[in-house]
Amino acid sequence: MKFNYIWKNNKPSSEIEIISNPSNKELLSTFEQRFFQSMTLFATDLKTNRQVMIELNDIEVIEASGHFTKIFLIDGTELFLNKILKELAYLESFGLVRINNSMILNLNQIRSFASGSHARLEVITKQQNKYIVSRHYAKSIKERLI
Repeated sequence: MKFNYIWKNNKPSSEIEIISNPSNKELLSTFEQRFFQSMTLFATDLKTNRQVMIELNDIEVIEASGHFTKIFLIDGTELFLNKILKELAYLESFGLVRINNSMILNLNQIRSFASGSHARLEVITKQQNKYIVSRHYAKSIKERLI
């Protein structure tokens, strides 16, 4: 199998275009699944002060906290990352999207959602946590969920 690379400046950095023969569909599907499963992030566990590798699927929510962020995992573990939310915008292509000015939520963890007051959206996760999506982000979240 041969790989040809074409670099385009006008292409978003979060997007990769693959052109292939239809006979490679299963192979590319497997490749895509492995690529997304292996996406990890390094964060600090303040209890042990060690760097911990976490998979993106294990994240429930990322919350801004001053000049760093708190990461809440689905098992209740709280980790810290020395980055601001703006630096984590690339995670949107992996299903972690901004829901308000101070939070990024993993769309894979959403159990249900309903319209809230003032054009907001109320989201309940599989861990029974409730989050409010601001009206600015509500439309794009609804489009991705439906």
